Amino acid sequence: MATDNEIIYQCLEAVADSQTDIAPAVYASVSEKMPGMDQHIGFMDSRMRGRMLDQIYKLLLGDVDNGYLEFEARMHQGYGADLAQYRGILDAVKDAVSNVLSDTWSAAEETAWNRSIDHIVGDISAVLHDEPVS
Repeated sequence: MATDNEIIYQCLEAVADSQTDIAPAVYASVSEKMPGMDQHIGFMDSRMRGRMLDQIYKLLLGDVDNGYLEFEARMHQGYGADLAQYRGILDAVKDAVSNVLSDTWSAAEETAWNRSIDHIVGDISAVLHDEPVS
């Protein structure tokens, strides 16, 4: 049985193979569902938005250490980011990926993504509350 990280990797690989740029869908979803986020991401150029998505992919794939996660969480806390915004952008990435893979998206993918997002948000919450990160 594949791990959550393996399932997410396979999903992101399938999106890459489809040559679909999900960035516009992610940021449109964030702007629509969380209008207040525009004050944080509205000033970002495409390069910064791409870098941000790259970091989100690394988080989803478990490819960052706790020190980096703590640094990013504290830095974004200084910008006013909260847990709902983290969950919102992670959900927007999941939704964009599931839309691209709609024909093959299954309960296994949905579960893996949701567990991963819950884990990331839990780790960020721990950082923001000065608790140990799992």
